[in-house]
Amino acid sequence: MLALVLAVLLVSYAYPLRALFEQHGERAELEQEAEELRERVDELETELELWEDPSYVALQARQRLGFVMPDEQGYVVIRPEKDEEGETGPEGLPPAGEGTWYERLWSSVEAADEIPPEELP
Repeated sequence: MLALVLAVLLVSYAYPLRALFEQHGERAELEQEAEELRERVDELETELELWEDPSYVALQARQRLGFVMPDEQGYVVIRPEKDEEGETGPEGLPPAGEGTWYERLWSSVEAADEIPPEELP
């Protein structure tokens, strides 16, 4: 009779113990995620402080947008195009990052419209 009572108690405590261990694992994962989020917030706050500096804003406007100060002359350097127009990527598409976005889009439409060579009669 005592063995039966012990077996019932053991079975009744098994599920709550398993749930406790699962919650402990989830808690550790959530604490790790919270730490990563705190680090990201610190990075963003540092960047926000940089944007409050007018010289940083002017530097970013020059680099990202190509702005120039009054009485300055702005130049645009045009690089010569490569003669490798026959080069294509997988399935006849231009290599990723080459050409303008609409050229890459149109070439992907043309490639999707073509019948694959193995399906030709």
